[in-house]
Amino acid sequence: MKSKIKNILIIGAGSMGMSHFESFNNSKNLYNIDLCDLKIKKIQNKLKNIQKIQRLKFFSSIPKNNRYDLVIVATNSKERYSILKKLLRSNRVSNLILEKFLFNGIREYSDFKSLIKKYPKIKKVNVNIWGQYLIKKIGIKLDKNFEASYHLRKKGLATNLIHILDMFYSLTNKGNFEISSSNLKKLKAKRKGYNELSGNLLIKNNKGSLRIYDNSKLKHHTLYIKNRGKTFIFQINKKKRCFFYINKKLKKIFNFPLARSYTENFFRKSLNSSDLIFNNYDRTSFLSQKILLFIKSKFDKFNLT
Repeated sequence: MKSKIKNILIIGAGSMGMSHFESFNNSKNLYNIDLCDLKIKKIQNKLKNIQKIQRLKFFSSIPKNNRYDLVIVATNSKERYSILKKLLRSNRVSNLILEKFLFNGIREYSDFKSLIKKYPKIKKVNVNIWGQYLIKKIGIKLDKNFEASYHLRKKGLATNLIHILDMFYSLTNKGNFEISSSNLKKLKAKRKGYNELSGNLLIKNNKGSLRIYDNSKLKHHTLYIKNRGKTFIFQINKKKRCFFYINKKLKKIFNFPLARSYTENFFRKSLNSSDLIFNNYDRTSFLSQKILLFIKSKFDKFNLT
């Protein structure tokens, strides 16, 4: 007996939305996919020769009266909450994957939590952040008082902060950390209407500390950790390959969890398992609000991408 073809909706057909789409398109499994974007005609022309998808439809506004096994919301953060409200009021949704940064308003986090309680058919809400997955993959366990530093290959402190905090949370198994800064500056992001940060941050709790540098001259994103007389080094290179060293000896090499490679696999397998390629909403919501409160204590207006 053939299994029922799953229905997928992707809202936001920018680089991240299309990366998720590529994951389903490259799969051997068949899917019915709806793509929704304000500029959908451009996307439609690019995909006119797609043959792997069972059924592909295009929408310039959120479709209504449908049942979706999975909805991926890869829009900008400022409009994400309003889009989710429209989506859930008009459709039956089983699972959600959201892109970061979740929301730019503190109240929207509690509002969204209340919103999804109205729709008990929603099984899981996950977010595309990768810190926990990488720490679990390298299998590192630390004693108290570890010292760590994260060096960004290029500027992008605000963009990468949620992922790095997720790593720190995983290293300490605690969410009660403090964030402090030096030389912090507000910049314009590449995306219109959004902001970026430049400077250094210190993340600290009673288990350890992590310094984040955004002006690194290193070739790769690099995490250094010193603990128990050992030096741990984790790197992500330009080709999205990950390398893990202990005392300069290479221990592991694996692929970075790009959406175009992992989303379909996550949907097919991990929604019903503990293999967290993408993080759960509650943890991501907690980390996101930590970041928002810290940034808003420094700047009056700041929109995270």
